Amino acid sequence: MIKKILIMLIIVLSLFACKKKADNQDVSVYTDARFFPVPEFVDLFASLDYVEQGNFDRVIPDYYVSDITNSYEAAFYLGTLTANAVVSAKARNKDKLTTIALCMIDYSKMLGISHEVLRLADELLTLLQEDNWDELLFALDDYKVLVEMSLYDSRQFDLMTLVQAGGWLEGIRLMTSLLLLDYRVDNTTILNQKGIVDNLVNNLSQMENEDLYELQWFQNIITAYQTIYEIVNVQGKNTFSIEEIIILNSLR
Repeated sequence: MIKKILIMLIIVLSLFACKKKADNQDVSVYTDARFFPVPEFVDLFASLDYVEQGNFDRVIPDYYVSDITNSYEAAFYLGTLTANAVVSAKARNKDKLTTIALCMIDYSKMLGISHEVLRLADELLTLLQEDNWDELLFALDDYKVLVEMSLYDSRQFDLMTLVQAGGWLEGIRLMTSLLLLDYRVDNTTILNQKGIVDNLVNNLSQMENEDLYELQWFQNIITAYQTIYEIVNVQGKNTFSIEEIIILNSLR
């Protein structure tokens, strides 16, 4: 049932999006494999540079799930951690970022990530110990990209999708939390990412492991993205009301 709802949601995507997929289907193997680039969190959060460092620290969770044994859930939580890591770096919170980085490494190992990615994880910890915050921000985004590419190369497309879905869902929570600390409608344009939402809704409907659609935690993700789609993907809409920000902020 949940998969049928997703498929119906995809049907209402714009004709332009459908045409684009058809035009590109033989051009890029990445398109065929559900791969698409997600804007780097460093770039997204750069538009929130008016936010005080202390406020970045206020939106970072105090607790991180660290006892996952299922690779699919691990991929989703790894995605959420990539967003939290960038905000922790913006907050200059060494303790929280250390905890996050160690969780990221553990989940990466669980997913069978390539040694190249794990080497970069060691570099992250070195930069963290050196308080090299500027380099650390970019290294965190590099880590996220390499994780996704490693999963793509090993044809673990479901896990790649879950990493992206987890990162973007948590990114929305973080961005809306910051917006709610000092709501100004012009600043809400950061959430105007219709292409990302289109692609994630599409990819979540194409999971190769169909048993996922029967699991409650995955159904919660689908429901969250349905809500995001209904709010964000409105033609001509670029800003969002405080009521919409509150709804987006409540999604988990």
